[in-house]
Amino acid sequence: MLLGAMALSSCEDAKYDTLTNQAYILQTNTDANSSQKLTIGNDPIVTSINVRLSDKALESSSYRIVYDAAALEKYNLKNETSYTALPESAFSLSSAETTIEAGTSVSSSIALTINPLTDEMKNSGKKYAMAFRLESIDGKANILSSGSVMVYVLDQVVIQPVVVLNNNNYIKQNFPEREFEVNEWTVEFNIYKEILGTAVGQYNNQNIFGAYPGEIYVRFGDAPIEGNRLQIKTQGTQMNSQMLFNTNTWYHIAFVCTGTKLYLYVNGILDNSMDLPGTSMSINEFFINDQSSYNKGDTRYSEFRFWNIARTQNEILNNMYVCDPATPGFIFYYKMNEGSGNTLHDVSGGFGDIEIGGNGSPTWIQDVRIDGKN
Repeated sequence: MLLGAMALSSCEDAKYDTLTNQAYILQTNTDANSSQKLTIGNDPIVTSINVRLSDKALESSSYRIVYDAAALEKYNLKNETSYTALPESAFSLSSAETTIEAGTSVSSSIALTINPLTDEMKNSGKKYAMAFRLESIDGKANILSSGSVMVYVLDQVVIQPVVVLNNNNYIKQNFPEREFEVNEWTVEFNIYKEILGTAVGQYNNQNIFGAYPGEIYVRFGDAPIEGNRLQIKTQGTQMNSQMLFNTNTWYHIAFVCTGTKLYLYVNGILDNSMDLPGTSMSINEFFINDQSSYNKGDTRYSEFRFWNIARTQNEILNNMYVCDPATPGFIFYYKMNEGSGNTLHDVSGGFGDIEIGGNGSPTWIQDVRIDGKN
């Protein structure tokens, strides 16, 4: 019995040792939902992948890094994202295999090189990502499940033309034959204002977007608030932004209505929210930058989208500067990157192209990085 107990204890100790010295992808930090954003521009980028043991190795062990599109799909489902797997031709690994030597706990680095996106990929509006899964080659160590997959999300540098509108320009469309009801909706856009008031009532009522006869009205400033505070009026009530905005600065703005709740996100971060009566609205007319003497200076616009669904914060945060036009729920999607002329193309195909009206053609600025970074 004593020998049996000693043998059982020995087996349990061996099992414990094996399980406590497990291998994982170093960059996950053992997070089962680990991801890292990599900014991709016009040049290849390189990052490192390493394998780590939870303790120093008693003997050398070998591992393989496997590209796994199925793991990316699981990540999408868990995080309410819709990343597309990057084609294998768009990246390379310096080696798919690595070793942790005896007496050490970290492998040598595997270099992951990602090539610039092709024009076709950039223009698709898709967001690309890669998932890599860790495998043991020789079975000398178990793989820690919570650190076995690493997701790399490509944050595309969006450099494109943008349209400049002032109080001489407007974008306005009536469509009585296509009137529709909305209960949930989302309005989002990138905006850069040249002139904003800073005092209460100064340069107020600089309009941005409106949809009617069920009111959605977005503007900078009102008589009782500062001219650089954002405001929306809808369902017979109104909500102001918590933050004050700066001139000559790019912002991504998103208003989300769930029917009974209104949210404002600035650069993907929640700024304010309020309860709503829950009234559905009829829409048969909208405008962007309606012609008005209240509007001061130039306003730059990009990526203007109107949805008949309430977008989640994750969906907003992960698609501020580019979005797949095939995503369900668009009423319209104007990228505003044509670079010349008066026609804006609805890339979603939901509503249709529209003309910029007013006195003369708008100004276009070429090669603008709309995330505001250098």
